[in-house]
Amino acid sequence: MKRLKGWNLFGEIKQYKAMGLNKSQVQRTLNVNYKTVDKYWNMSPAEYAQLAIDAKSRSKKIDKYKDEILEWITDFRDMSAAQVLDWIKERHGEVNFKERSLRLYISNLRQEYSLPKASPIRQFEEVDELPMGYQSQVDMGQIWLKKLDGSKIKVYCFAMVLSHSRYKYILWTDKPFNTLSFIDAHNRAFEYLGGMPAEIVYDQDRILTVAENNGDIIYTEGFQNYIDTMKYKVRLCRGHDPQSKGKIEAVVKYAKYNFAVNRIFIDIESFNDDSFKWLDRTGNCKKHEITKKVPAEVFTLEKEHLLPIPELFDKSSTDISLTYAVRKNNIILYKQNRYQVPKGTYTPGKEVKLILRGTKVDIADIETGELIVSHQISTKRGELVKIIHPERDIHSCSVDDIYERAFSLLGKTNNAKILLDNIRHEKVRYCKDQFGVIINVTPFYESEVIAKAVDYCVIHSLWSAGMFKETLEYMNAKSNNQVDKKSVLDDISIPSKYKGLQPEVRNINEYSSALKEDKKQWKS
Repeated sequence: MKRLKGWNLFGEIKQYKAMGLNKSQVQRTLNVNYKTVDKYWNMSPAEYAQLAIDAKSRSKKIDKYKDEILEWITDFRDMSAAQVLDWIKERHGEVNFKERSLRLYISNLRQEYSLPKASPIRQFEEVDELPMGYQSQVDMGQIWLKKLDGSKIKVYCFAMVLSHSRYKYILWTDKPFNTLSFIDAHNRAFEYLGGMPAEIVYDQDRILTVAENNGDIIYTEGFQNYIDTMKYKVRLCRGHDPQSKGKIEAVVKYAKYNFAVNRIFIDIESFNDDSFKWLDRTGNCKKHEITKKVPAEVFTLEKEHLLPIPELFDKSSTDISLTYAVRKNNIILYKQNRYQVPKGTYTPGKEVKLILRGTKVDIADIETGELIVSHQISTKRGELVKIIHPERDIHSCSVDDIYERAFSLLGKTNNAKILLDNIRHEKVRYCKDQFGVIINVTPFYESEVIAKAVDYCVIHSLWSAGMFKETLEYMNAKSNNQVDKKSVLDDISIPSKYKGLQPEVRNINEYSSALKEDKKQWKS
């Protein structure tokens, strides 16, 4: 029996109603959805006519995307209306139609072109609600993607969701997670959220646990050290029990089948960049099916209930840090902002360490620990944070202005004034350049290190910005236990390029031979 549509369906429902059939009988007779019968049951012809006009108008709004939609649902038979809508928004911006209208439009296209949809993937959600800020759930997933050359690559995702708001964080990598990269993903998630929950729910995964001893969980050494530092409660699910963390099970599937599936993989940096945009556009901004609320809106309230993040970079307690890849244009992508590093930093596969200190982020060499550049953390999104070169604009300012800037950076102490006054007196012609060096180098060091360097220069009468810089480097290394305790500071005034050089000692016979040759030449 051919399925009725439009006015024909509406007329048949009205006719059977007039004959005295009830809604269930009409539904079975016409083989249509009961909701459709119920919708038209008491509707007047005029109301239906207006409904048809509105539907046609909505279809016209979607028609401009018809070719793209048809191409997508032809190439990817499992593609959902939700993903189609997200792809349209990604390529064309916001639209003036609802997902419901698009779903009906796609359904008609599938019938018209005989493109049945592949069976949808069932998603499970936990029912119980938890207090704000109390719990998050964490899980990992993987998916195969196509590359530009037609080959395939497996990418891995780390997902964290706040149980109350359903606010999500997703991180992708092209390498399987290990304990260290798993911890790094946590650090990035906490920075993204601006805090951490009191409890996190996990699977009993091998990168977290070693064994279970009569109900007692033995964690890997790295993960045990991490949770001891962070001090949040860990709750592990029973094996093969997805219901106990249904929220994150759904999130992983959502990330895989709404964002990742059917995309062409170029590189992991741009893939993560697109993923964060997806979170802002769809993942955290679409009304949740269970809560009927937008996660991003609820998160504005929940984030106030998150615990503060412990200091992750205390040199005495942990070596944990955030590692990021350097892009070809010498920038680091951090929380959707681009932070500039000096030209030439990039090499293929180059990674750096990000150290977060209050409102500052230090970017350091991951192997040597040497500071590359320091930036103020941007509170915006999509911003390019450039390297500031204070020395470049010093000649446009007066000596007094430059002096005050340097004085402020040195802590405005009495010894700071003594140092700057003597530099000004000793280097009259070059005092601007001298102060510029101080202004340029000082922001890279802690105030305690700066104070020690100033005091040392004053005690030893080292009236030079270069000597001050050398002293800063030494004091900083000493504070990090990188200097031999037996070494002394008496040679600190020696320029660094000459340190360690030893004069060559020649044999006396060489000089005797040279003199004999000279004597022969004189006689001749």
